[in-house]
Amino acid sequence: MPALRKPHRVAFLVPALAVDGPDAPYASEAGLVLWVACIEACQRHPGLAVYDAESTPLVSQDGHFAPHHARPGATPADSFYGPTRRDELVWLELALPRGGPVRLHALARDGKHETFDALGRNAGEQLHQVLDRWLTARGLGPLPRRFEAADAGDVLAAVRVVAPALSEQARAYVQLEDLAWTMTADGGAPSRSADTRGDAERDAESTASPGAAPPPLLARRTLARTLAGRLTATIKAPVLRLLELALHEDLGDLILAADPDQPQALFHAFCAGAARGRDYGLLRRVIAGAPCWARPYAELVDADRSAPGVPGAAPTELETVAGAGIAAMCRPGQSGVLQTAADRLADNGRVDEGIRLLERAVALDGSSGAHIALVSLYRRTDRPGAWLAQAQRSATLHGCPMDPALPWYPDQIQIDLLVADALVHAGRLDEAIALRGNRLAGREASWPRHTRLLNRWRKDPQIVARCYAREGSLRGDPARAVEGYGRVELDDAVDVATLLDALVAMGREDEVALAWSQFGLGQQITAPVARLAAARCLLAAGEWRRGIEELWRVELTEPGRDDQVALARAGLLVACAPLGVLETALGERVAIGANTLARRMARDIADFVPGAAKSSIVLRALG
Repeated sequence: MPALRKPHRVAFLVPALAVDGPDAPYASEAGLVLWVACIEACQRHPGLAVYDAESTPLVSQDGHFAPHHARPGATPADSFYGPTRRDELVWLELALPRGGPVRLHALARDGKHETFDALGRNAGEQLHQVLDRWLTARGLGPLPRRFEAADAGDVLAAVRVVAPALSEQARAYVQLEDLAWTMTADGGAPSRSADTRGDAERDAESTASPGAAPPPLLARRTLARTLAGRLTATIKAPVLRLLELALHEDLGDLILAADPDQPQALFHAFCAGAARGRDYGLLRRVIAGAPCWARPYAELVDADRSAPGVPGAAPTELETVAGAGIAAMCRPGQSGVLQTAADRLADNGRVDEGIRLLERAVALDGSSGAHIALVSLYRRTDRPGAWLAQAQRSATLHGCPMDPALPWYPDQIQIDLLVADALVHAGRLDEAIALRGNRLAGREASWPRHTRLLNRWRKDPQIVARCYAREGSLRGDPARAVEGYGRVELDDAVDVATLLDALVAMGREDEVALAWSQFGLGQQITAPVARLAAARCLLAAGEWRRGIEELWRVELTEPGRDDQVALARAGLLVACAPLGVLETALGERVAIGANTLARRMARDIADFVPGAAKSSIVLRALG
């Protein structure tokens, strides 16, 4: 089965629109109507991930509303669209009301500029044709729904209704912004605990829903509905969406009356009904209507599967993980989506994939929250060295300053406490106790859990023995590792792996099978790091069959982990195994009809074992 195609990520800019005659002053509002209509139409396409209108909120410019960042001159690699990883920026060029071709401009990330032209009987047909030609050139299917058959007169008639009110509100918006800025300046600078998100994410979330963050004192809550009552049926839904975005009024009921399948209105209805219980059937309807829109997938990921009395079928674990991946793919530049997706992937056992997403979030955002999430996820990789290295990098950027004149904020303290945790797991107990004790001095009452953990580090002899063993192993002293683990019960996969490697390093390979049976299989410590160490050490001890079986289990059950180097090291040991032993194990899989499993095993044998090309069983398994 071929891999699914990545959505084509695009963003629409406002059209280059020329309006002749008495409607010329309303060119900006007419351009906004067409901008919203293009987003609405293309957002329903199953192969397009369109940057939604909420992510580029409307701001006042020269007495008219204009979408922030979505104006002429933007490029896919600029400071705003670069982090969002848009494949193309698209905008229209046309003139109203006179006839003529409609031209679509497409600017790719590599700077390639293409144009597509279309002629038709009316403006709606021209828009549909030019978008279809662009989609065909990109190898995508046609639009799932046609544009309304609206001519230039219908568009301008709708614009005449809303343009005067929008212009008036845009001018009032500027005056209130100046007033708000003056009040903020008089009130002093914001604190560190205010908003530390990036500009793109803050802009994207500032208008997450129609009534989420309206400009204060702008318009009466009935202005948009008054204007809506004067609209005709033609292109009514895009105009209502424009009013909703500009005036921050919830017009979902009117939009659904004009278009019952409008995704944004359905999504707002889902969010509004969350207090009564989440209707996941409605959310799935939104996803079906806009397959590459990221925000519904984020709600699917955040679902509470244990909530009683939830209308509609609650999402399964597979749905949440798949939804997290799709949301991160469609909105790769939003740190909130990336962090949520990383958490769900890690909960599903795909920790390394989650780390890659969080590393992208840190590169885009760089806030202390993103660093805390990344360091916390490194804890689950079973790689103490990588965990400590990342914790120290994050502490360098966001840890507590050593200047006594500077204050310590909770997020700075938390990052340094994560460094202390990483130090303990690397065996450096004295440094961890000193760091944690320094950060908690005088704060024991407000950080009770961390204080209890510090007291345990100081008193628990098992922690001392474990740290003694781990530090010895990392310093190249396997005898210290064996001695330390002789005084503590092994209940961690890293400890089991460290003990097995230490036994081989000391020449006690004959004890590896017994140690793995007692501390690994006997206690069901089957994490990949322990299985890989068992495979490596069993192969070194000459336990060829058991070693290759453990190696195959890791390869087949943990394909998402970044253990390729460790697997290759074990493969070099497989090269020393007798070919007959490997053929016997492979033949058993072939005999029971496990052809896919046998093909993966045969691939390893063919890659590493000399003479495997002459084996009939290997050739048969490879097909």
